[in-house]
Amino acid sequence: MTRQPSLERGCQGKANLGNKNYKKSAEKFSWKHGKAFSVYRCPYCWGTHLTTKPVSDLDGYATVLYTVTK
Repeated sequence: MTRQPSLERGCQGKANLGNKNYKKSAEKFSWKHGKAFSVYRCPYCWGTHLTTKPVSDLDGYATVLYTVTK
């Protein structure tokens, strides 16, 4: 079962990478933490957030905009 976005889990505590520089920010996070990250469009705030979940896990959850692979 895929976890669906909810207003309760929402955006509190999540970094909003903005709409223009999210690729550069995701690459910096990836380099700093040594992990692959994906950037997705939040269905509640329409901002951009990071996830380390594989893209296939986000199907139906949110729109993936960019993926950095390590």
